[in-house]
Amino acid sequence: MKITRISPAMGAEVVGLDAASSNQDQVEDLRGHLHQHHVLVIRDQDLPHGAMQAFATKWGELLTHPSGMHPEFVHEQTLAGKGARGRGFSAWHSDMSWHPTPPAITLLHAREIPSFGGDTGFADQKLALESLDRARADRRRQFRKGLPGIEDLMSLKANHTGKGFGPEVPDSVHPVVRTHDETGDLTLYVNPEFTTHLVDLPEEESRRLLWPLWMHQTCMEFMYRHAWRPGDIVIWDNRYVLHTAILDYEEPRYMIRCTVKGPEPR
Repeated sequence: MKITRISPAMGAEVVGLDAASSNQDQVEDLRGHLHQHHVLVIRDQDLPHGAMQAFATKWGELLTHPSGMHPEFVHEQTLAGKGARGRGFSAWHSDMSWHPTPPAITLLHAREIPSFGGDTGFADQKLALESLDRARADRRRQFRKGLPGIEDLMSLKANHTGKGFGPEVPDSVHPVVRTHDETGDLTLYVNPEFTTHLVDLPEEESRRLLWPLWMHQTCMEFMYRHAWRPGDIVIWDNRYVLHTAILDYEEPRYMIRCTVKGPEPR
């Protein structure tokens, strides 16, 4: 395999791998590159549902998503017009952060994509955390005046909700700064999609800290924007990155998604 960086912030392209026939040693090699680059792109793959499930299982135990009808994977199908320009906006999030053991890894395989549009944005939360104090000292942007420092966040926890998927979906409380269980790296672990508030703080204080933090998390300097091609498999580490689907397309977009169970964030 050949691994090539594809953006300054994060991301690498994998060349020379057939995901359908990959073995466990190759996946473990990829896992090391995922720890380094946080997002991996494998081009020109053709995996039907069963083969995609088999490839994802090599990464760990798969996790059911409440929006899916299948226990192992999710059909994420967007028909023409459903995600069209002006009809909705996505939000930055870490997959299923409301889960007690949210996904460590997500794999998304493009089967059909629009002729243009429908990109996915990624934002690196290790970089966001490491640059927090430097950004806080830069007062040229109004929102930075309210940024908390790293030390301010280390003892805080946040509530994450999945009630948008149904009343039975649980809420969970996780650290605002989590430790990656395999690398030991520290990352920010809040997001504007699922994080409702900081626990044990007054509501006004929680909002005062979260809003500038959300804006900081998605600064352009931390981003990689992926323009999909048919056959792409993109793998990302939810412990490192936020992502968002950009709803600017009008033609069908059809993906297969698998999520790999992670540990309780600590």
